[in-house]
Amino acid sequence: MLVRQILEETENFPTIVTDVTVRDAAEVMRSHDVRAVPVVEGEKLVGIVTDWDIVDAFAAGGDDLAERAVSAIMTSTGLFTIDANETAADATAKLQQHRVHHLPVLDGERYVGMLCLGLEWTAEDMLTPPARPVLTARRP
Repeated sequence: MLVRQILEETENFPTIVTDVTVRDAAEVMRSHDVRAVPVVEGEKLVGIVTDWDIVDAFAAGGDDLAERAVSAIMTSTGLFTIDANETAADATAKLQQHRVHHLPVLDGERYVGMLCLGLEWTAEDMLTPPARPVLTARRP
């Protein structure tokens, strides 16, 4: 199955722009129950802010972190992405190879969604760690 096919039947995934504050980015992540948010300019991906980026920036000197622009802490170089025409197997391999949980999806230069490595839980098994990773997707 192609990544673009996976995205066709998914929920919306929030995006932010570079001048959003870290506080607002954290609020977007909290309110949408996501651990990362893509940073875009128009339809172009320029970075990603993860919960780890926020924790790392706070530990390094977080006194004024809340009001700083996300552009100061986002990952913008060395981003791992996947093309919409690649397969789900390609996506899973990239997530594992690069040891990341979020993989922005591009259609040429245009940001079109996010693949996330999650874990499958069953209702009766919620107290034990899940054994099977699953690929989830969302689009902007």
